[in-house]
Amino acid sequence: MNQRRALKFLHTSDVHLGAYDHAKDEHQRERRERMHEMFVRVIDVGIRESVDFMVIAGDFFDNARVEEQTMYFAAEQIARAQVPVVILPGNHDHVGPGSVYDRMDLTHHAENLRLMRNPDGESVYLEQLDVELWGRSHTEQDPNFSPFHGAPSRGDAEWHIGVGHGHFLHPASGSHPSYHIYEEHLEVLDHDYVALGHWEQQTRISSGSGNAVVAYSGAPEGLGGSVGGRVLLVHLEADGNVRLASEPLEGDEATVHHDDIPLLHGVRAEDRR
Repeated sequence: MNQRRALKFLHTSDVHLGAYDHAKDEHQRERRERMHEMFVRVIDVGIRESVDFMVIAGDFFDNARVEEQTMYFAAEQIARAQVPVVILPGNHDHVGPGSVYDRMDLTHHAENLRLMRNPDGESVYLEQLDVELWGRSHTEQDPNFSPFHGAPSRGDAEWHIGVGHGHFLHPASGSHPSYHIYEEHLEVLDHDYVALGHWEQQTRISSGSGNAVVAYSGAPEGLGGSVGGRVLLVHLEADGNVRLASEPLEGDEATVHHDDIPLLHGVRAEDRR
């Protein structure tokens, strides 16, 4: 097998910036600042680890009514990363009518930002890295939205990353009313890694034995404060393997490596949103 260029990127999701922007309660305002602080730490990890790019798999903003200063804060932090940052809108920060992304051109303030806005799906090609990412944006208009249904398979780039925001359906995952991600949809993609968002708890779906490595990054800070505090560092290795490392955002917790990151059967229903 030909050697590939080894890369490393950061995968996060469900940042929910601005979740408490309009709260009157002091505790909730403190929660707002805490969630913003944790995103600063996400960018800090990316800089410290010298990642080649970053992926935010949905729900970067909590809603379309976030304060303007929150949007400026978001753009400032993305720009600080100084590497490509790819955002796929989720159900909270959807595209289409009333989208938060229509209020401000974030790419004007953060030129390294690549925003996926096509509900039919689109590719982002990072030419200098020879990486292609594909994702389908939420619109909140389609109750049968399925992030990977009919997605194109592998193209000509050296590395291929799928990005999706929704519920992975599996016998062990329970049932969900919407945003379904099916195992058979992922199997035909022939991607190297699939970056998922929508679950707050960090979870591996597949370890990559014959198929892509698939994982939820979890939230930097859960909306309720009960889960989160980690991001995934995704190592794209020269031999074609993909390995994960779960990196803490604060404290003295240790890095958790690929095989010790919880598999699907460890997900608790209360940690899904």
